[in-house]
Amino acid sequence: MDSKDINNILIIKLSSIGDCLLATPAIESVRKGYPNSFITWLIEDKSKDIALLNPNVDEVIVIDKKNFKIRDYLSLIKRLKNRRYDLSIDLQGVDRTSVFAFLSGAKIRYVEEYANLGFLNNKKIIRKGRPLEHAVNFYLFLAEKCGGEKVSDINLALITSNEDKKFADDFLKNNFRGNINNNIFVGINPTGAWKTKRWPIKYFIELSKRLILSFGANIVIFGGKGDEYFAQEIIKEVDSDKIKSAVSRTSLKQAKELLAKMDYFITPDSGLMHIASSINDLKTIALFGSTDPKLTGPLGKNSTVLRDNLYCIPCFKKECPLNKIENKNLKECVLCMKRITPDKVFNEISEDIKENKI
Repeated sequence: MDSKDINNILIIKLSSIGDCLLATPAIESVRKGYPNSFITWLIEDKSKDIALLNPNVDEVIVIDKKNFKIRDYLSLIKRLKNRRYDLSIDLQGVDRTSVFAFLSGAKIRYVEEYANLGFLNNKKIIRKGRPLEHAVNFYLFLAEKCGGEKVSDINLALITSNEDKKFADDFLKNNFRGNINNNIFVGINPTGAWKTKRWPIKYFIELSKRLILSFGANIVIFGGKGDEYFAQEIIKEVDSDKIKSAVSRTSLKQAKELLAKMDYFITPDSGLMHIASSINDLKTIALFGSTDPKLTGPLGKNSTVLRDNLYCIPCFKKECPLNKIENKNLKECVLCMKRITPDKVFNEISEDIKENKI
């Protein structure tokens, strides 16, 4: 089928916030390759903000994974079939995305060769012999193999509005006293999707106390629904009016604008890390253990990765292998994250403050 005959495209990327954000340059590539096509993005509810205002997407179909019933999936399949897609591009390659591509009825269905249910698609993208690379480059490779054009200037797209900017301004005015324009603001993200990605809560507590004592910093805690406990624990122990929680109080777009008000952001490997690293004036300090920054690290030039040299990293495990070996049932994983001490993070910020005279 000639590219001129591709009028209706389905892009399937249901994954986490960070993965979906890293896929936005690939979607730009598809748009450039098919400038006149109608592009639909099938995405999960938790990441939908990334797609809703994306200038390269014409329609967003959202799967609410937690609340979808059988009838909702049947309705979704009917909706996909009625769109009569000429082309589907599966940027995830897991079993359920292969099923969605097949059930969409798209005439041409692309997926990478190692997908378990790749036989449900009729076009496989061969990557044998291709070295491991950052996820953003891998997604671009997939897009180009499907007819997308090369994207030389990589930007992670999360479009915000004036209302989101106003939210961020109002949050700081309502939560912090005095002339906030003259204060140092530090954002912290104490959560990660995997236990093995998390930095110990006691480290965030110690670091927050030192930043407040040494620099009078204002601290904002970031996170989503279900993360409130972490924020409550930190605020209780720090015991200062200079630390406030934004956990579960923001949309992704509002979180981005609030991050843009920060001078520093400390975070494990997460979706918020990628959002922060896309903000030019924000110094992001990313803490890595079980995952590999070469594959999923922050892309921003103003980002710093801190990690230990423990022999077993990156292990890509959601449970710490060392804990299993030692037969320990620990709430806080893991040794590789514990060895990134608060001193290391504090010194990184302190040296930057002195250098830039903030």
